[in-house]
Amino acid sequence: MTLPDIQAIADLTAKFLGLSIRPKAEIKKTRRGTALTHRGTFSIPEWALKRGEDYVTYYTIHEVCHFYAGGIHHGPLFKKVEDRALANWGLYIERKK
Repeated sequence: MTLPDIQAIADLTAKFLGLSIRPKAEIKKTRRGTALTHRGTFSIPEWALKRGEDYVTYYTIHEVCHFYAGGIHHGPLFKKVEDRALANWGLYIERKK
């Protein structure tokens, strides 16, 4: 998957969520992804690209969900928004309890 592919997923997800911003995607050599809502950017770690298209799609959607409502973290609202966005792509996750 390429950066333009990731950006397209991010743009469509942002539109689906009704975001006024279209977060800009970056691929970085980092341990984990980040969503910098104040800068309008998010990153996907380079290693994630080796895990396949579904995983990168999930990771992209996850990071874009952080931009919802001006910036949210991993609480109940985030999980609800993320589940809705993932379902829009035909993806579902099982969360650890």
